[in-house]
Amino acid sequence: MYWQAFRTAPEALVVLDASGVVRLASAAAETLFQREAAALIGCDARDLFGGEPAFRAEAPTTAVVRLPDGHELPVDVRVRTLEGDPSGMLALAVEERGAPGRSRASLEQRITRLTLTGQEQGELLTDVIVTQERERARIAAGVHDDSLQVITAATLRLQQLRRRLSDPADLAILDRLEASLVQAAERLRRLIFDFRPPRLADDGLAAATEDLLDDLAEQHGLGVRVDSRLTGEPALPTRLLLFRMLQEAVANVGKHAGADRCTVILGEEQGGYLVRVVDDGVGAENLHTDPGHLGLLLMRERAALAGGWFRISSLPGRGTTVTFWVPRGADLESKGAVS
Repeated sequence: MYWQAFRTAPEALVVLDASGVVRLASAAAETLFQREAAALIGCDARDLFGGEPAFRAEAPTTAVVRLPDGHELPVDVRVRTLEGDPSGMLALAVEERGAPGRSRASLEQRITRLTLTGQEQGELLTDVIVTQERERARIAAGVHDDSLQVITAATLRLQQLRRRLSDPADLAILDRLEASLVQAAERLRRLIFDFRPPRLADDGLAAATEDLLDDLAEQHGLGVRVDSRLTGEPALPTRLLLFRMLQEAVANVGKHAGADRCTVILGEEQGGYLVRVVDDGVGAENLHTDPGHLGLLLMRERAALAGGWFRISSLPGRGTTVTFWVPRGADLESKGAVS
């Protein structure tokens, strides 16, 4: 996959957006800059390189990297535009000046491969999302047409049996059985909603998010709010990607936050879609390493595959904010509605 190839590249690779902010960083870049990817992504290039770096496509340059301990590291930087990307992103290959290793030709070849792979990224993302959604739709239809129908039939038979019983103990057992069937049916209906949110395709992302938060409020007693600042509706594949990440973030609020309120903000920024999920819960210091938060890793990978980014900020007693951004370009290769 694009993200895996990028992350494991031997060079220190970073991708800057048109405003000079880091959007992607390879593992080698973490080593060279002495920062984790989560700390690199979102940084302004001026904070990473000394002075006012003027990176221009096809123009090799020298620069100075500012390390966290205050030292400065002289580096050589080679620059490429991401061909076919209208947003003006730049791919930088950064190498310690004078360090033994790759020739100019080798660096250029690797950046060229990265560029070619990047051209296929939007199409790959759409294929993944569309395939996932079709499978979810198939499962939801099966649950509705089979499992729910069986439960409904069993409930009707219990009602027939009730008319033949008079012993209070037997009737009490029957009450518990009926309650269990009602609960099972409700869980299956919730599963159908999770797999195939009915309003997402017809009414849009904001409407589906309102339903998602209404369900959160009903289950956990939270105050909820959706603040939609969208000027247009994302194409369906991008809409599905954003909604799946929202589902995970909102589920985490219900499971872990201990919050009284949850707000979702939907907006547009820098040629893409920006989403924030804010709660006033207990917060935490080590969300990134907590094994109970595997969903955070999945959200980060989804955003990275789309060419976007994911951040989370949280402190004990001060709530948690999940923020993610997906470029509008992720929907350029849209194949249409999901069946």
